[in-house]
Amino acid sequence: MVGGVDFGMAFSAHATMGKSVRNAARYLGSLPKAAACSSWAIANAKNLAVFGKVSPGAGDSALVSGWRTNGGIDNNVSVDCSTPSIVIVSAKTPYDILVLPGAHTITLSTQHEEQLIGD
Repeated sequence: MVGGVDFGMAFSAHATMGKSVRNAARYLGSLPKAAACSSWAIANAKNLAVFGKVSPGAGDSALVSGWRTNGGIDNNVSVDCSTPSIVIVSAKTPYDILVLPGAHTITLSTQHEEQLIGD
């Protein structure tokens, strides 16, 4: 029973991450090409992915428990602008398995690629 609930919670967290990363990539894709990969646009996209808004307040929590914009190698959101006219937003976050809390953690990851369509 606990395993089924745990799988459902992990699946829900992964689906939330996927939607959030897609929204962040679409946000960057809608900006003018010159601005899409600027530091402020990337910071806004990371906040949009993790918090669901570009300017989170001090009391806002992440959409997935424990997710951070820059929390290390397995807990972050990254933006790749190396390919012309394409932006790639990737994300990772740790997920603690309920069956053995603290003993087993898996890393959930997702990625979305969007064409830059802005001026």
